[in-house]
Amino acid sequence: MLSMTGYAKKDIKIQGQTFSIIVKALNSTKGIDINIKIPRQLMILDAEIRQLIENTMIRGKIHLIINEGNMSQSIILDKKKLNSHISTIKKILPDADAGVILNAAIKLPDVFTSDSHNLVGSNSFSKKMLKAIKQCLINVTRYRQQEGKILKKEIKSYVDIILRLSKQLSLMEKQRLKNKKSKLLTFIQNNINNVDYDSSRLESEMIYYLEKYDITEERVRLQCHCDFFLEVLLQKTPMGKKLTFISQEILREINTIGAKANDFKIQKSVILMKEQIDKAKEQLQNIL
Repeated sequence: MLSMTGYAKKDIKIQGQTFSIIVKALNSTKGIDINIKIPRQLMILDAEIRQLIENTMIRGKIHLIINEGNMSQSIILDKKKLNSHISTIKKILPDADAGVILNAAIKLPDVFTSDSHNLVGSNSFSKKMLKAIKQCLINVTRYRQQEGKILKKEIKSYVDIILRLSKQLSLMEKQRLKNKKSKLLTFIQNNINNVDYDSSRLESEMIYYLEKYDITEERVRLQCHCDFFLEVLLQKTPMGKKLTFISQEILREINTIGAKANDFKIQKSVILMKEQIDKAKEQLQNIL
């Protein structure tokens, strides 16, 4: 079991330049939602970074941030771009003063570059950066695994409580039906004197009446759903959505038991079971 939340940070130094890589993973009801915030000179790696995240994270909101560390770097004037910008401005404003044109051209993007731009463009830099990002994503997955183990134990405990309460219902149910049958017979005996009736029809109606309050079928289905839930919980593949669907079926059976029971003790157990399945559903929102 994997949690959808995770965190990892990795500081690296590549050819004298330092970077800090931060990856945060949050839960999401949809597929994978990737948000990347990286320095402009690293945008050339954007597509490869996104592919790495999609291959590793599967689902969740993934935030990847890369910060540049403080470093000494050379500022380089790109004379070709500067001259190109000056020529373009002269065509647009032929009567403009040369100083004004130079001042405008020098403020345009990419006129000045740092040696880090040349560094990023190298194959060696790209490989090292992507390798560091991949390691950071692996660390997030390990974080998810550790948190998943805790959540798995917690969620299992909720379902175990439901199963225990369901077994107690079996004993309460036998006594409840016995009491209902006794009250019904007493009522009939006290009100049926001097009245003609069909005994077989009366018996059929009594059976029908008692079956309306019988929760055996719902208890059996509840047991099956809980057993299936625990079985899926042991699987290695992503299970969050499947467990959510099963939990909805568990809640449906619990609600039906509560509606049919009409008994204080059973209603009390129903409330306790609903409390446990609600806790499980809340935790399942954070499961991959």
